[in-house]
Amino acid sequence: MVKIRIHRGTSQIGGTITEIYTDNTHIFIDFGSELSIDPEESTNQKMVDMIHGTKCDAILFSHYHGDHVGLMGSIPMTDIEGKPILLGMGSVARDILKEIHRTLDSDFNMDAKEHHKLLGILNDEMRWINFSNGKSFQIGDFTITTVRVDHSAYDAYMFVVEAEGKTIVHTGDYRTHGRFGKELFPDLENVLADKKVDILLTEGTMMERMDEEVLSETDLEEKAKVLLAKPENKWAFLVCSSTNVESLASFHNAAMKLGRPFIVNYYVYNQIIRYRKTAGKRDDSFLFWKTYPFENMNKKNPKLGGLTQSEFMMENGFVMLVGKSDAYRKRMEYFRDKDPLLIYSMWEGYVNKEKYPDTYDAQWGRLVGEWRTEYLHTSGHATAEEISKMIKLVNPRQGMIPMHTTRKDDFRKLDIGNINVILLEDGEAYLVC
Repeated sequence: MVKIRIHRGTSQIGGTITEIYTDNTHIFIDFGSELSIDPEESTNQKMVDMIHGTKCDAILFSHYHGDHVGLMGSIPMTDIEGKPILLGMGSVARDILKEIHRTLDSDFNMDAKEHHKLLGILNDEMRWINFSNGKSFQIGDFTITTVRVDHSAYDAYMFVVEAEGKTIVHTGDYRTHGRFGKELFPDLENVLADKKVDILLTEGTMMERMDEEVLSETDLEEKAKVLLAKPENKWAFLVCSSTNVESLASFHNAAMKLGRPFIVNYYVYNQIIRYRKTAGKRDDSFLFWKTYPFENMNKKNPKLGGLTQSEFMMENGFVMLVGKSDAYRKRMEYFRDKDPLLIYSMWEGYVNKEKYPDTYDAQWGRLVGEWRTEYLHTSGHATAEEISKMIKLVNPRQGMIPMHTTRKDDFRKLDIGNINVILLEDGEAYLVC
């Protein structure tokens, strides 16, 4: 008997927690925190209480975004029966997450204690299973095969879960319009070649934007190049997630082709070195050749032709990755007289107060309001067309279950033939027949 229970995520984006279990073995996929929700309405504590009071052999993380790993620090060492709880993630993804928490683990950060705790968890080699593309491992009754996906987080995975003659596919977050997207369906077809899938669980983040035109990452790069080539945009700031390696590469490559340096802080620079060693082996678009770390803006540097970094940037133009803190603002002010462009390449919900009052971030909104701004972004999630293709390729015999979506009913509008759409509620147990 194999059952599925989506503890959270059947009717919301983010904070997803899925349990797949037999009589003997319980595995969970993702253990994320909710996205921008009123603390009084949050169910995070309910999920923490649940994991402390249930059977759990392992928790597998599809990728490192907070809505999938955000409650990692609350996972106990052992389950209610005293069994050790294993953890799993892509090895590069875990290194990226370590770097994030290593950077934030300082006396200057009010949450340093929490980041130090998470570093301890991430460094505990006895607990971790490292994923790699197309490889399988065993946890109790389950054989699990990981398939690397294209997403706005590097080294993300989907899962093919088998037990008792049943096969379940859990996609995690994915897309095919990134540079690595062309690999996903062939890799998945290869893994499923000798299998019949019973149930598919797929994300549906973009189902509320079914008609939205979504750029490929190569299209994003080309549009960025055209935008930056305009004389008035020789100097440009960029707002983009520091772990979205695909879009960072798109903007870097656009700048490089125009002879502009790509300027980032030391934390991002260290991450870029990691991307260069890993993603760069798969595609030379990720080599980040013209990237420079922040340095003293007023100190002359022989490597920059004897110029200070600010003089070098003024003379050559630039694309500089920025955030919302005052430290970035001080650097940005060096170029105020040039009226630099600010490219905003993240979700609109953080800066559009009227349309997204629940997720609006006042600091991001203020930054966008202070500079000449262009919105240039592409989603890290599958479009409705990509979701339809996924469902038809997997062709689940019993049906597919939508999750990580606010529009599960709309899955019935997709072009998927007679494949059954199974609509669950949070906490509802479903038997895989």
